Amino acid sequence: MITLRLTTPEDIPALQRIAVNTQVDTFGAFNTEANMNAYLEEAYNLERLRKELDEAGSRNCLAFLDNELAGFMRLRRSTEVDHLLGTNTIELQRLYVYAKFHGRGVGAAMMQEALKYAGKVGVDWIWLGVWERNFRAQEFYARWGFERFSEHIFQMGDDPQTDWLLKRRP
Repeated sequence: MITLRLTTPEDIPALQRIAVNTQVDTFGAFNTEANMNAYLEEAYNLERLRKELDEAGSRNCLAFLDNELAGFMRLRRSTEVDHLLGTNTIELQRLYVYAKFHGRGVGAAMMQEALKYAGKVGVDWIWLGVWERNFRAQEFYARWGFERFSEHIFQMGDDPQTDWLLKRRP
């Protein structure tokens, strides 16, 4: 059974582990060790994760399959695409699932929660960035009705990478 719950301050070490592990599993083969380590230290250090948990307009959830931590998601208010979509948007900043749980409905459960929350808070758009070479994720988001509307640079250490920006109505 898949369950979701809000992330608590006590969850931060577990959140850090899953964030680092899923990032390395998904992107490690495509990046230098130095770039990966630089990104992981900046994005997933304990202090930053604590701040993100308290950030106004954010929602952070952990997903469990049969009581085992399987994934996490983060929604946040961001002004990055205001010039393209208007000011009433929410970003699905992170949706990651341990590889051993792929295909078991964990990502779908988190996406349902993200869309439900976006509808509840009344945004016009939910949007996200996905690496141009992350084909598995692109297919997942396409199945959920996300469409490409722009792109931006995602900095992985000293390597600027292109993320496609995708959107859909909640």
